[in-house]
Amino acid sequence: MEQNSLRLILVAVGIVILIGIYLYDVLQKKRTQEVEEFDIPDNDERIMPVMSNEPSFSAVFDEQQAVEPVKEDERVMEDVQDLSPVIEPEGIPVAEQAPVIQLAVLPKEGNSLSGSALLETFTGLNLEFGDMGIFHCYERHDGVEIQRFHVANILEPGTFPVGSMSDFESTGIVLFFQANDSGDPEVVFSSMLNVAEQLSRSLDAKLVDAEMNELTIDKITRIQSQLAGLSH
Repeated sequence: MEQNSLRLILVAVGIVILIGIYLYDVLQKKRTQEVEEFDIPDNDERIMPVMSNEPSFSAVFDEQQAVEPVKEDERVMEDVQDLSPVIEPEGIPVAEQAPVIQLAVLPKEGNSLSGSALLETFTGLNLEFGDMGIFHCYERHDGVEIQRFHVANILEPGTFPVGSMSDFESTGIVLFFQANDSGDPEVVFSSMLNVAEQLSRSLDAKLVDAEMNELTIDKITRIQSQLAGLSH
């Protein structure tokens, strides 16, 4: 009797264990299915894009960004132009800069001007070496000294190596003055023209105007007429 009772108990325990195993297996399968449906695999987490508040890339979006600011700027510029006062130049005097009068002495074709000859001629015409490394014609009255016109080398920076003129050669010299630097620019031009003519004769060179064209009587007359209106 006891043996039969023991068998029944063992059978009952076995059935319970089998039922437990079955239920456990069912639950495990259900959990596995839920994980497959909702969980993200580890290897996918590394390649998922990071979400942010910034807009995603879009060719249409970028084109709109590139175009819209330009349109806005154009509207602003149009508004500014509309609001800007119109200033009429009529009736407003405009000061004109006084002209710089120039003459040039150039060597004949294929030649150059010797530094020694230049220094000798300059000295004979009372041209003095001074400011800016060039020569000047001075006017002196009652202790007052005024530079009337200037003589520079035609090539930049226009200076003369006065300490070594024997080794120097020039491709031309320029005589010039600014018309408003003198109370009587006509007189200054006449003096500069006279010196330029003597330089051209002494150096066996040619005298030309500011455009490097032959200095004719007509051009001299035009310069004199231009300066007549500037005399004080």
